Amino acid sequence: MHVASVRWFAVLIVACSAGAALAEDEQALKQDAVKRLTDSNDPALSVYIGRVYVKQAALKAARELLQERGAAAGLEPEIWNLQSPHWQGAERELTQGVDGLIQSEVANPQWVRAAWSGLVAEHFNAEEADEIAVHFQTEGGQLQRRVIEWFVGELTLQTYTFTDRLHYGVPGSEQEMRDLQVVTYERMFRGIHDFTSYPDAVRFASTGPGVEYFKMMVMQGVHAVHVHLEAVADQARAAIRARAALADPYIAHAVQSRPGN
Repeated sequence: MHVASVRWFAVLIVACSAGAALAEDEQALKQDAVKRLTDSNDPALSVYIGRVYVKQAALKAARELLQERGAAAGLEPEIWNLQSPHWQGAERELTQGVDGLIQSEVANPQWVRAAWSGLVAEHFNAEEADEIAVHFQTEGGQLQRRVIEWFVGELTLQTYTFTDRLHYGVPGSEQEMRDLQVVTYERMFRGIHDFTSYPDAVRFASTGPGVEYFKMMVMQGVHAVHVHLEAVADQARAAIRARAALADPYIAHAVQSRPGN
């Protein structure tokens, strides 16, 4: 090989290596910025909404199944309902494991952070993610982050209530609902805040990555929460259907104890 060709080839290798190292550095910087940004998020509202939703979805699935199997056995609604000890025993059998599922798949907030982290990585480059993360460490930025999280939580809650997925006063989900009310009150954004004393907050809300971040959170952020919670709810429903036969002995006892038998 000609000397000039060898030199050119060596330069090419060095350039490629430098380019690869630069790309790795850029990726590392982006990962760090995304992590700092998502670590600053408070996902409590999404978590506690999820606890109520999955619990109620499981209870609804169990109760619909018990109604169907009870009716098929000839049990009248007057004696086969939530107040019946046999119904209550069957419901406990069907819903075993639901609380454990909620604890592992919903109560741990890492699923929220993972979902939002993926969205941030998809929508922003390293510099933009860093800009948002740094802003959220400032006094005005922390307040602004709370506003966004509150809005996302409220929008999620409204989505679930308005679409008839989540209800107040469902027997069996009282504790989860109380916990949601407590955490909602603790994080309630009280009053109207004037951000004009925080120039960076005003800029963040009106231009650049700040606007895009807000739009992402209220659209894809809420959707990502819903996708995860629906998947967990489907797991709970499937587990209850798989345990359907465990309700049969309780239904048989209810039939035997029916007046006239």
